Amino acid sequence: MSAAQSVRDHCRVVRVLPPMLLLTLLILLGGGAAVAGAAMDAPTFVDHVAPLLHQNCAGCHRPGDIAPMALRSYDEVRPWAKSIARVVQDREMPPWDADPGYGPWSNDISLSQEEIDLLTRWVAAGAPRGEGAEPALPEAADPDAWRLGEPDWVWEFDPVEVTADGPDSFVVVPIPNDAEEDRWITGIEVKPGDPSVVHHFILWRADEANSNQESWMGGWAAGAPQAMLPPGTARFLPAGRSMLGDFHYHPSGEATVDQTKIGFHFASEEEIEKELVNLWILNAEFRIPPGAPNHRAEASHTFREDVRVLSLAPHMHYRGKDMTYTAVLPDGESRELLKVSDYDFNWQMGYDFAQPLDLPAGSRIDVVAHWDNSPDNPANPDPTKEVTFGTDSTDEMMIGFVDYVVQEGRRPKPASPVISKLVELAERYPGQAWRLDLARSPGADPEPMAIHLPRNGDSGGWYVQFGNLALPAPIQEIEWNGDRVSAKALLPGQEPVPLTATVDPASGELTLEMFGGEMIGSPAERERSALPEGP
Repeated sequence: MSAAQSVRDHCRVVRVLPPMLLLTLLILLGGGAAVAGAAMDAPTFVDHVAPLLHQNCAGCHRPGDIAPMALRSYDEVRPWAKSIARVVQDREMPPWDADPGYGPWSNDISLSQEEIDLLTRWVAAGAPRGEGAEPALPEAADPDAWRLGEPDWVWEFDPVEVTADGPDSFVVVPIPNDAEEDRWITGIEVKPGDPSVVHHFILWRADEANSNQESWMGGWAAGAPQAMLPPGTARFLPAGRSMLGDFHYHPSGEATVDQTKIGFHFASEEEIEKELVNLWILNAEFRIPPGAPNHRAEASHTFREDVRVLSLAPHMHYRGKDMTYTAVLPDGESRELLKVSDYDFNWQMGYDFAQPLDLPAGSRIDVVAHWDNSPDNPANPDPTKEVTFGTDSTDEMMIGFVDYVVQEGRRPKPASPVISKLVELAERYPGQAWRLDLARSPGADPEPMAIHLPRNGDSGGWYVQFGNLALPAPIQEIEWNGDRVSAKALLPGQEPVPLTATVDPASGELTLEMFGGEMIGSPAERERSALPEGP
């Protein structure tokens, strides 16, 4: 019998019953039964809520950690009950920014809908404690112990003083590497000296000059578990190549000193099947106008080999609004891989596929991002400023990190990042990008470079290789007149350099006049046509 049918039958009965019996039946069949049911169904802290909070929240919500309050016992949790219900319903906590419906992710720390419903029902019922003793909180790991086991090598940073209050600070510290042999790193454990102020930490491999970031090696963020890399994979550190420790400090209200350590686990080359490659799908040409509430930029990468994608990690700064990854197969089929609709710079997250994604050669990953540079963005450092790509947190970035391995061999075949950039430019801006083969200095061998001269009035770029990245010098004041163009290149350490160029309508080649000389550029589309077609 349905609940509605039961109620209708009760109503038909009570029309002919005496008033006192009617009142008794209403209590037993109506309000009294509902109250009894609610009492039976209401979760309690002791039986239901404590285990959930211990497992998902207490790792950060404990004294001396980064969370602002402890959530270990009923007395600690009860004053925050309504706030807990709100932040879990809004999926602000635990911090997990990926939109539902993607993945699944092996490192997903978000609550299920059933767990959210349990917490909200508990709060709606008045946050009852329940009977009996509270369950014991799982013992915290020894802060002096290495969770991944004893490392093969430990690096300890110099102490850093963090003030009690004031703005967040960002510190980059080099880690010299004197090893004479290449190293394969299978595990990286970061042990913050004071996790209450270390908001997050990123470990980078430096470029060949040991001065700039080249690729992501590992990191630490509050609440994110640390683990060994997937079996058989490793990060590659060439002999003599330094690393860079990138700290984000957040004052906690009490002055302190942080001295972070990193433990490294190594393996021999014979033990490693695949290099875990960190790819940057990067756009460094964008210019976000002052006050723009939804500025868009795009970037792409086309794989020249069959690959297996293991994880994705969006990266922007304070104005970052959203980012979406889409895979496009050689036959044109597309699939959205990840969408973060409410990006938060405060949580630097990676998303590990539970089942790695296989992509054939010729597949492309497109990344689309939006920024909010308006006064309505409470995190915006300055809505009156035009914002460009830069390393300061008040600048902006657009990087879609991708961790992958090649399916054949151990490491990717050597490929110039400039060639990959030319392929991307050919797909997004047909007829507006060219390859130039030039020597950076007298006597040096020529190397591929790329020039992008958009026809829609946007800024362009002159791309050269830095490590495994193709980074641009801006090209501005671009003016097209038929097949002829003039512009100014903002090359590092020089005054703006004027350039003029003419495109041959038959061959598509660019004749570039610059520095008093003439150079010939081939259309970027030729690089795209050289790609394998895939299955």
